[in-house]
Amino acid sequence: MRAQAAGIEQSWTRQVTQGVVYTHMRVRLDQGPAHLHILEISPDSGYTILPVIANGRIGSLAQVSTLAKNARAVAAINGGFFDTSSSHLPVGLIKINNHTIFEQFLPRPVLGIDANGAPHFATFTLHSRVFIPETGLTLPLFGYNRQRKAGEIIAYSSDFGSSTGTNDWGQELRLLRLSTQEARTGEENFIGERYLVVGENTGNTPIGEDELVLSFHSTAMRKYASQLKSLYPGAEVEVRTNVPQGWEKFPHLLGGGPMLVKDGDYALDFRAEHFTGAMNSPTARTAVGKTRNGSIVLIVVDAGSRSYSVGATWHQLAMLGMDLLGLTDLMGFDGGGSSTMYVDNKVVNEPKGGAQRSVSNIIAVVRKPRG
Repeated sequence: MRAQAAGIEQSWTRQVTQGVVYTHMRVRLDQGPAHLHILEISPDSGYTILPVIANGRIGSLAQVSTLAKNARAVAAINGGFFDTSSSHLPVGLIKINNHTIFEQFLPRPVLGIDANGAPHFATFTLHSRVFIPETGLTLPLFGYNRQRKAGEIIAYSSDFGSSTGTNDWGQELRLLRLSTQEARTGEENFIGERYLVVGENTGNTPIGEDELVLSFHSTAMRKYASQLKSLYPGAEVEVRTNVPQGWEKFPHLLGGGPMLVKDGDYALDFRAEHFTGAMNSPTARTAVGKTRNGSIVLIVVDAGSRSYSVGATWHQLAMLGMDLLGLTDLMGFDGGGSSTMYVDNKVVNEPKGGAQRSVSNIIAVVRKPRG
């Protein structure tokens, strides 16, 4: 499916800060002109990227510029997909500072940021479970920080809010976080966070800053009654989450998709990632990639009037990434009206619809932590 990438008609480049360069480029695609906004972060710049959720809370929205300023970012783009209806919940995995905040049960691409700030790309399905060391029993975890459904066990952290908001027909356990265990590898790679059961409740349990609340629907209470007997105050538990081998110690993960380029090869496969091919029509796009030398590359493609920028298909963006920008890896994120790039205290692209859309999360360019 390879095709020649579009040629550059015009290009404007400036340095944002040492090792961080912004380029505004106009290219010619089959359907017309397209404006690309590209930010390249060299591995020795002292900067990296990390996900930031809106207002520090799942289900909340804010503009990219607002979230970037609050994070003291020199630049930022919009991040993962989210439900644009009333819930505003993210669609895809979110892990920030070693805390899993939201789930991913479909085989979708994930951007991982390691402890040195380097980007990694993989497609996988996240599975979490509760392990009880005293008995060796396990419980399935059905999700994070969303409304509990019939028969489910949901984990709530303070990223959800001050309390679980559940009714009184279930059972909830307050867990105090002890530590993140050493990552384990083998047949199944996982990270295990250790917790201490410190209390129980029936519903709408307050959530402390360093706590997790396990919320059991009444049906789940009956189904897992034998395991619940072992979860008394003072008992230790582990929340175990599988990850690809080598990803066990990555502090930040953000789900998106589709995967466009992987290890230098064209990788677009809507069916395998449970996306619809209808999402491939030309529109505004957001993507993150890396070069062979390890530079991080953020891309936003504008889509507005046909005389200015017609947007791009995912296929075209994959070709641009490989043939024009020389990227070895590239994955997509939320696009359309969400596509926004913020650089040096201003939005540098022209968001579709004429104004910034409020989004669930962003990818912020920040200084690497010292040490």
